[in-house]
Amino acid sequence: MKIRVLHIIDHLGYGGAPFVVKNLVERMPADQVQSYVCALRPNLRPLPIDATTITLESAKYSLAAMRSVPKLCEEHRIDIVHAHLQKAVIVALLARPRFTASLVLHEHGPVFRGGSGCVYRWTLRRFGSRADAIIANSQAAAVAIRQTISDPHLPVVVVANFIDLERFDPDHYDRKAVRELLGLTEERFVVGFVGRLDRAKGADLLVDAAARLPRDERSWCIYLLGDGPEKAPLAKRIRRLGLERIVVLAGLHENTARVMRAFDLAVVPSRREAFGIAALELMRMRVPVIVSPVGGLPELVRDGETGIVLSRLDVETIAQEIRKLASDETLRDRLARRASEHAGRFDGISAVQQVVEVYQRLIRGA
Repeated sequence: MKIRVLHIIDHLGYGGAPFVVKNLVERMPADQVQSYVCALRPNLRPLPIDATTITLESAKYSLAAMRSVPKLCEEHRIDIVHAHLQKAVIVALLARPRFTASLVLHEHGPVFRGGSGCVYRWTLRRFGSRADAIIANSQAAAVAIRQTISDPHLPVVVVANFIDLERFDPDHYDRKAVRELLGLTEERFVVGFVGRLDRAKGADLLVDAAARLPRDERSWCIYLLGDGPEKAPLAKRIRRLGLERIVVLAGLHENTARVMRAFDLAVVPSRREAFGIAALELMRMRVPVIVSPVGGLPELVRDGETGIVLSRLDVETIAQEIRKLASDETLRDRLARRASEHAGRFDGISAVQQVVEVYQRLIRGA
């Protein structure tokens, strides 16, 4: 008999956690697991997922979903509720007395968040023991969640994120053709960024670092791939620094892997990051990466072997490491080759099996 799982998530916009849900759901063994996905609020460009998908109309900060989730559990005879991101976790914990399904919390990184993260951590401290199991995407996230929920009997399992290795295969894309498509000449040295344009992802630090790169040494291009609430402030910052010819606010692209093929190196300057799925995708695409020393990034990137881990997260250090890698093609090639080999291990086979085993243990009551 199949295990019936309801994944609930804040939204299905293009981002790390929604892609994790998509990858998990679409790779679940069909003979063992029946998956449903519930987004708590609509999105203008929802990520398509090959599963029964339900979208609620609740506002961003509304807790109306507390009534909807138990109803969905009853309607679809759900065995396990699998909650992703902070609002979904809060809703699931508060609604827990109203449904009989087991509850799995999936920690993608909100535990590190400031601001609204305080509400999230308070809810975890107060009601976290209502969960039956927790999945964390890195050791750093697991440590943070254990410190927040002081329940020694609550199992915490580390399951690393994974990527679509077929899609993120550098040999599938012609670098020269991609550059022509993007309007980038071969002479330009392209430093890429992939991620949501918000304070947490640190795109502003990369823009400030761009202002410290020598203007006469080479034809630099800082290519920011993504969208978010900081897009307008970043555009103002770029104009103020006189970087309009250097920094490109590219917005969203349907196939990020293709765009990554145009990069000479990439920077992941996150102020907080539980795992770093964009870094993993870049590594797989043979793009040498410079990453911040926070959260799960130092677990993912081996400094000097599969990338560069910043000694500290500041503008001058970022600029210094960009200059260093830009001037050493041999080092870039070595890092890129080893990074791609390392990223190739994140194929999802073991990750999916780990999640299935969590489900099975809960069904058995072990």
